[in-house]
Amino acid sequence: MYVGSSTIRDLRPILAQMERLSIWEGRSHVDPVKAQQKVYNLNKGVESLSKEEHGLFFDAMQRLGLPNEVKLAAVALYLDFKGRPIGEYNSDHKNLEIFLIASVSLAAKAMGDLRTDHEFESKMFVGREKLADAEERIIKSFGVQDSIILFPDLVSQLTKRQIESMAEGFAERGLVRSDEREELVRRSYDYLDAAVEKGLGPKMSYRGRAAGVMLKAVRDLGLQVSEMDIARGAGFDKRSMATNAYVINALLKDSST
Repeated sequence: MYVGSSTIRDLRPILAQMERLSIWEGRSHVDPVKAQQKVYNLNKGVESLSKEEHGLFFDAMQRLGLPNEVKLAAVALYLDFKGRPIGEYNSDHKNLEIFLIASVSLAAKAMGDLRTDHEFESKMFVGREKLADAEERIIKSFGVQDSIILFPDLVSQLTKRQIESMAEGFAERGLVRSDEREELVRRSYDYLDAAVEKGLGPKMSYRGRAAGVMLKAVRDLGLQVSEMDIARGAGFDKRSMATNAYVINALLKDSST
């Protein structure tokens, strides 16, 4: 796979969407000059991808059956991360492969393409906890340079994709029926919206949010899905999930759907 300058024109809609989500600037207003400069910088960056990086992107797209739009968004996300101090550090330590895969995972969710974590784990041969950690490092990197702040809409979208992914995984394992899966997703969405309205801040990871609201939804619906199932589905250990669930439950203490 080669993504050269002729492909950059195709990246502009992706970059525009990312601008609207404030990945790049952290605010709704977009400076056209700065946006154009980012396209130019991306042009230079894409052409600087190594042969190995091109190969990894191509392999991920083929293994996961993802559309070209996700690939382009993932490349933009990966290059942005790679140019930050944390990306440069991991580049020096030859540890960027997991962040490339995590960029694909985040881009797929942000673009609305649902892939379960199990698919990434099995087809890309990566541990779920390691993938979750890399995703969070990428997301947090947006807030440490040039006053870039992750826009809440993106976190919300990623959380909802994670909820759908986890529910689909439970259905595939026979833990919930199709109708139960749909109700689990709906109830989790409702609890997520209610938690945000009551002050759930951006500090909690999107996976933590998904696990917390889903645990409450599972209990309220009386489904036979264990805490460990939810923790594993979110890429957490049971203790970490319990911490997130405590925060969610405190916010939703008087909520019922």
